[in-house]
Amino acid sequence: MTTSTLRAGGFWERSPRLSVAASWSIVIAIAAALLAVVVADPPKSDLAASVITLGVIGVWRWSWALLHAVRGAAYRYIVFPRLRRAAAGAPKPTHLYVLVTSYRMPAELNAAVYRRLLEEVRDFGVGATIVACITDPADAVTIQGAFARVGDLPEGTSLVFSPQRGRGKRDAMARALTFFTETRPGPGAFAVLMDGDSVLGRGALARSCSILAAGGDLGAVTTANIPGGKGAVPVREWYRLRMAQRHGQMCSMSLSRKLLVLTGRFSVFRAEIAVDPEFILALESDTLRHWRLGDIRMVTGDDKSTWYVTLKRGWNTLYVPDAVIHPIEELPAGNFLAASMALMVRWYGNMIRNTGRAIALGPRRVGFFPWLCLVDQRVSMWTTLIGPTSAVCLALTRDGSVIAAYLLWVLASRSIACLAIFGVAGRGHPLFPLILYYSQVVGAVVKIYMSFNPDRQRWTRQSAAGGAAIDANALVSGLLYGLFTLLFVAVVALVVLV
Repeated sequence: MTTSTLRAGGFWERSPRLSVAASWSIVIAIAAALLAVVVADPPKSDLAASVITLGVIGVWRWSWALLHAVRGAAYRYIVFPRLRRAAAGAPKPTHLYVLVTSYRMPAELNAAVYRRLLEEVRDFGVGATIVACITDPADAVTIQGAFARVGDLPEGTSLVFSPQRGRGKRDAMARALTFFTETRPGPGAFAVLMDGDSVLGRGALARSCSILAAGGDLGAVTTANIPGGKGAVPVREWYRLRMAQRHGQMCSMSLSRKLLVLTGRFSVFRAEIAVDPEFILALESDTLRHWRLGDIRMVTGDDKSTWYVTLKRGWNTLYVPDAVIHPIEELPAGNFLAASMALMVRWYGNMIRNTGRAIALGPRRVGFFPWLCLVDQRVSMWTTLIGPTSAVCLALTRDGSVIAAYLLWVLASRSIACLAIFGVAGRGHPLFPLILYYSQVVGAVVKIYMSFNPDRQRWTRQSAAGGAAIDANALVSGLLYGLFTLLFVAVVALVVLV
């Protein structure tokens, strides 16, 4: 399904030309206003030492971002085309085992997802056992209708319904994989794990499977995401920017043949990995050991669990940038700030909970550069906040015009970063620099919060949650979060003011 098809189906709405023009007007007006303030009242010269101190940290962060951009471009435009040519003669899998999980999806979306999946199976020409984890009997009627309308399916293709028992996504996935195990997948079979709100693009299945089949050391691959959805311009562009950043990061990590996540939206595994008891157990009841909170049962983050087991077993993983899926995105209820933060709590909470044990595997198992990236995830949430914290400290104690100069720097630097993103991902919007800065600062605050509250978990669609009660542990977590935040502010203030 192409982007235009998504629009026609009502899942994607492009920003009207007036919105893009208005966005340009907003950005230009902000830049002009900030520049006028800085020219009229430039920061005092005695702040040069503080600026140099911040510059050293900035050079480190921007050098790291530049390294990712260069690596991403090298993989996308040099390495991956070679992989694609080498995959042209790769054998097809002997069978496909497809697991689709959904929770209260609209009938129209269910029909679109399964129609495209079945069309991909038909065009690929490989028999598939498809398990649909559903929440409502009406879902079965809709899916069966899609199955009946897509003709000429390969021999051996079957559709199995697995009603969810109200125990969450992990339980449903574990039951489905157990069913696959009982069918005894043969050598050369692949397993597809996907969400019920992901619409496959044309050729996504064949392109993913061919790359996986061509790499004997590969355990799994994942695909590019181009989101569709409804909402205001900032909401849609926030999702688009996130996926564009993901594209660049995935390409960069693929140069090391080790990804930092195997997204639950759509990933293809060798069946021998997916039906392994350790893999299924990680999905069903993954537990982390925390030095203060004890055992933390993983509620969300099933894709992090599957990634960790694959990584631990020594398999390499790759990103397939020319295989595209279209996740249908929609913010949870509430205003943009509250809704986006709710999603960040889930996303970044999963990251924080899993990086520690992945780092513990060591650079030899993980790969030196991917291991450094995992360490950087723990460090960058603090370094991201040095800039705004320093600017506020200097404005409150030395010169208020520092704020305008800092914001002008933010607009300029994030515009350059967005140009780099456009160079790798081919996606851009005038609001991207503003949205990028919002995501960086608010995301850093959320990551720090989750590092002290790793037991706080909640799905944005389902009611399943963990660590919601206010108890002694929650009070201690809040106290530590507050103390370390104050210590961070004090250290930054000491550096820039003394």
